[in-house]
Amino acid sequence: MSDRDKKLPVLRTYASEENTWLNLRDLTEAQLAIFYKYLVDERHDKPLLVEDQKTRSLCFSIDGDVQSEMWLDEPDTLVSTYTRKMMGFLLFRKRPRGVVMIGLGGGSLVKFCHRHLRSTRMTVVEINARVIALRSHFQIPPDDLRLRVINEDGSVYVAAMARTNQRTDVLLVDAFDRQGIATAVTERSFLQDARRVLSTHGIFVMNLVGGLEVCKGYIEQIRSVFGGSVIAVEVDDGGNVVVFAGRALRDRRRLHAATRNAQHVEARLGLHFPTLLQRTHEFRNQLLVQDPAVGRTV
Repeated sequence: MSDRDKKLPVLRTYASEENTWLNLRDLTEAQLAIFYKYLVDERHDKPLLVEDQKTRSLCFSIDGDVQSEMWLDEPDTLVSTYTRKMMGFLLFRKRPRGVVMIGLGGGSLVKFCHRHLRSTRMTVVEINARVIALRSHFQIPPDDLRLRVINEDGSVYVAAMARTNQRTDVLLVDAFDRQGIATAVTERSFLQDARRVLSTHGIFVMNLVGGLEVCKGYIEQIRSVFGGSVIAVEVDDGGNVVVFAGRALRDRRRLHAATRNAQHVEARLGLHFPTLLQRTHEFRNQLLVQDPAVGRTV
């Protein structure tokens, strides 16, 4: 989901068997009223594609919640603040060999990683086939040697990885449906599987919707599974919290390198992580006080 609620402007619609295309041009007030009534009365259950002169967005309902957003003239740019914050995994794994992502949405993170992380192989797991059917509208590249998109339940996929001893350097979780965060990825069993599938210095990243107080329960659940190696960063407007966890956060060398990596990422990709860096420094100092042995790579 996006880092804040956004209201949908005027709509023009094109329906197909799989999805509804919403193009924001030229509907009269009367036509809009008819369309809104259809959506409410019929309980429209297909993804909505919404477009104005600058952006194209993916929505699951007409209530104004934007799941993913793309600038038409810069389709690979990360529009939503929370997606830029999720790329903070590069501070701890600057050259991941493999990334697994739960939730495709409009593919913002997928496109960005595919374009800029040339040596990384990425697997994206999306439960909703209708969302995958929209990938060309969001200019998500076709599957190739570095990218594959799978239609499956993300929690089931991660559980299978754990059973077969598969590993990934980065696990990104951004899984939402019309009710909010997907229930399956909040279960303790999923988090336990997620911890098991991380490589030796792997990093887990999860997007939560709401402020720190609202997300407190989720954060504590993650912390209880990952043994305290957790950093939670509230997105600027308080609409999202991005959580980082994993053994990479108990490696002093990696925590120390975060500043240098952040400078590199800023110069190369134009991404900024001041709050994450501050939390990382605080976390490192806290670990050293609690356990001086964390100075060694663990």
